[in-house]
Amino acid sequence: MCSEAQVTDEAMAGRYLADARFRVYLDYARERVPDADASRLTELAVRLYRWNVKASAVAIGYISFIEVFVRNAIDLQLREWISGQEITGLSDWLETGKSDPVGRIRSLINSADRDYLTDARNTALRKQKQWRRDQRHPRHGDGVTRDDVFSQLTFGTWDGMLSRSSRDAELAHVLMGAFPNIESAWQSEIRRMPKVVLPGNDGDSLEDRLRMELVVRLKSIRTIRNRISHDENLLRVEFPKLRHDMFFILNALGSECPNWAFPDKGEPLKTLSPDRCVTDWLGDTEKTK
Repeated sequence: MCSEAQVTDEAMAGRYLADARFRVYLDYARERVPDADASRLTELAVRLYRWNVKASAVAIGYISFIEVFVRNAIDLQLREWISGQEITGLSDWLETGKSDPVGRIRSLINSADRDYLTDARNTALRKQKQWRRDQRHPRHGDGVTRDDVFSQLTFGTWDGMLSRSSRDAELAHVLMGAFPNIESAWQSEIRRMPKVVLPGNDGDSLEDRLRMELVVRLKSIRTIRNRISHDENLLRVEFPKLRHDMFFILNALGSECPNWAFPDKGEPLKTLSPDRCVTDWLGDTEKTK
């Protein structure tokens, strides 16, 4: 017989969690405890679902530092570079326009069929309409600022720019200026994993191969961030690897960044694991026998 709590778990999961979503947790529970009956599997799946919610909250707290630090470091480099260029009528790389060198920056962000910078400005303008309609809104009466537009650019903007800058050597070098400590960060990685190698070929410059490594690490972090944002499961995420990737990015930005962003050294990520959740559940079930 199932307990009342277990029946409630089954009823709640069946009614409020989509079958396809919850099945992932049931399948994972079955992999780990294949001899459990259906009601116990449901109980463990619910425990895993709750673990996932908590794990998402922990991970996103750390990832947010990466997103903010990277976007502002790259923005600073682009603003400094653009200020030294000869441009008529344009003073900022966020301004709409296709003239060179502004167009060169925009080509690293926009695709052939979508202007992401214009989309960011339009989103900011829609938000402006909302706060202008609400007299109690703290921004009521304000106009859209550069910061309002800039904040609409997604995490993918930055690893995308680093990736596409392979076709513009000058801008690739400018973007890498946002990571002045990257060679030292890579040496730390070598000490941690002596057999680690950079992507690319021996004929590529060190800076270019380090840029490719940044792209790989940032995409990996962004993939997890997006899973969290869409309430997807983190059952297969290697949290210790996520931690190392984030420390690499922070160290590349500046030797002072890791300790400032992660004063706890990201310790919770070391032991964040669904298998530990399973082990704890098995221990709890043994105690109740």
